[in-house]
Amino acid sequence: MKILLFLSLMSSVFTLNAQIAHDLEIFSENGEKFTLILNGRKMNETPVSNIQIVDTDKDYFNAVIEFEDASIPSIEKKFLQIAEPNSDVDKYPVSCVYKIINKKGKYSLRFASRSRKKIQETIIIYNNPEPVNGKIIISW
Repeated sequence: MKILLFLSLMSSVFTLNAQIAHDLEIFSENGEKFTLILNGRKMNETPVSNIQIVDTDKDYFNAVIEFEDASIPSIEKKFLQIAEPNSDVDKYPVSCVYKIINKKGKYSLRFASRSRKKIQETIIIYNNPEPVNGKIIISW
């Protein structure tokens, strides 16, 4: 019985360590407020100009950005890449940033940066996050 308990505990520890936990940040270059929908799931009820999704196990998303200003058309990105391209063998968590730009009156979502994620030891849990200075952080 002790051996079985020990083995199940060890397997759960290895499983937790094996999960990839990417971060995604999307911000509006000019401060336009928006609502982000990822894979059909609304991420924020209150429109913000900067949103960060932390610790997601998804490598790709279907994303829709709906602006607070109804005169700005929504942006749809069917294959928003978070993970490092061509990293099937050596996967590691990354922090990925996209920005919303306005070029000649047309809004689009552009890739800004991607880097290996710095892992912190302390786990932070946010319940019902509220925007602070126009930014909201959501734990996946």
